[in-house]
Amino acid sequence: MRISTRRRTTALGTAVVAAALTGGALIGGASIGAGTAQASGTSADPATGAAASAAAGLAITVHPDQTGHRLNPGFVGLSFGAATVAADNYSSTDLAGYLSTLGPGGTLRVGGNSGDTTFWTSTGETAPSWATSGTITPAKLQPLAAIAKATGWKVILAVNLKHPDPARAGDEARYARQIFGRSLLAVEVGNEPNFYEADPAAYYADFETYASAIRAAAPGIALTGPDAETNHSSWLGGFAAADAAHPDVSMVTDHTYPTSACGGSVATIAQLLGTASVQYENANAQAALSAARQLHVPAAMTETNSTVCAGTAGVSDTFASALWALDYNLLLAQDGVASAEFMDGTNAAGCDPYTPLCPTTGDLTARPLYYGMLATELVGGGDFVALDDPDSADVRAYAVRDGGHLTVVLDDVQDPASHQATTVDLALGLNGLRHGSLTALATTSPDGLAATSGITLGGGQVGAHGAFPAPRPTPVAVRHGSASVTVRAGSAVIIRFS
Repeated sequence: MRISTRRRTTALGTAVVAAALTGGALIGGASIGAGTAQASGTSADPATGAAASAAAGLAITVHPDQTGHRLNPGFVGLSFGAATVAADNYSSTDLAGYLSTLGPGGTLRVGGNSGDTTFWTSTGETAPSWATSGTITPAKLQPLAAIAKATGWKVILAVNLKHPDPARAGDEARYARQIFGRSLLAVEVGNEPNFYEADPAAYYADFETYASAIRAAAPGIALTGPDAETNHSSWLGGFAAADAAHPDVSMVTDHTYPTSACGGSVATIAQLLGTASVQYENANAQAALSAARQLHVPAAMTETNSTVCAGTAGVSDTFASALWALDYNLLLAQDGVASAEFMDGTNAAGCDPYTPLCPTTGDLTARPLYYGMLATELVGGGDFVALDDPDSADVRAYAVRDGGHLTVVLDDVQDPASHQATTVDLALGLNGLRHGSLTALATTSPDGLAATSGITLGGGQVGAHGAFPAPRPTPVAVRHGSASVTVRAGSAVIIRFS
């Protein structure tokens, strides 16, 4: 049975449910919390091993019989600027290793703003003056195709719509299908067309012209759109209404960034982890899902991250972004979004604050955001189930059921400098559970949410070439269908019960 949104009665839950009622059930995931946990009811400080100070109490009841949307492995992906492909930045790094650590089935989306200023040619033509981000050729696609095939990841490739040339787009699609083969998930028609098209109707007219040219060159190829910019969710409904008579897309695509560094704006950790960001994220997800339902296709966030305009140093590159990513991914997945592709996996221009993987000499370095993405994948697959969380503004809780197994995520986004740990009493509601195994997302740095180092997941760190040791879980006792853990502010725990 579908989960009733009426269970969400907290201040944050009420606001999010109001948005969710327009397009799908919200399943339990609006509580915020962070920290490591111990089965004994006290938590050890990741840095010192000292016991946490007196903990506040929180009771959460899980309803495993009330199921919602499914969380599938491969939910998290990466979104690259087309300039990275033009520069062929893949050969000198072990991107494949980091993708393999995230697991098979993820999506690599190639597009971004530089997709508007890259030039495709299969015949060696001289690039026009507007192609300031470089030229993409069949040879430039080969390294990415090799990575996709080696890791089991799929590729969404955007074609340039800002400088319209349907025949050239068709040629690129034809080569892409030859080179990527089954790794090619779809071709994306344009990037954020709201910046250069007059309105959704104008975009749809150009989309149809491109669709005809692409399908003539590569029959049967899947297309996506409209790929609107984060503050233009109205384009989703406009595009869906125009396309409804004869749907052309295999997926409705959107962009979401809850905070901004554009035009002098300054994002903060408190803003990123606040309830307004959750409400914004949920509203964007519901807009995409509403459009997708009109066309009977999935919805995906093919470009997303913490802060638009390349992120904010001290926010997007800190441990706060890891806690945010875990919560954000689970929020979108429980709403029914198919995947989230984080911008920018590698950056030809350098290392922007929001990038999950920072280019270094000969390899990449996993940054805090990558740990949040990896934590999402460690949750595993299953159906979201309902839960009651009376403190969803501080400890964000989710529950996922896979047969006789139940996984509970507690993400405490409170600042550890000013908040104590929280003891969470869990009523699991599922007969036969005997054991719990807890994996913590934490940092040993005294900087807490602002930390850029000392981040661990299951006690381990991501090393060179994406190497990641098996997590070292902490046992959690289960008695009469209940368990108790203490979660430190500024950390998250993933508890798998069986």
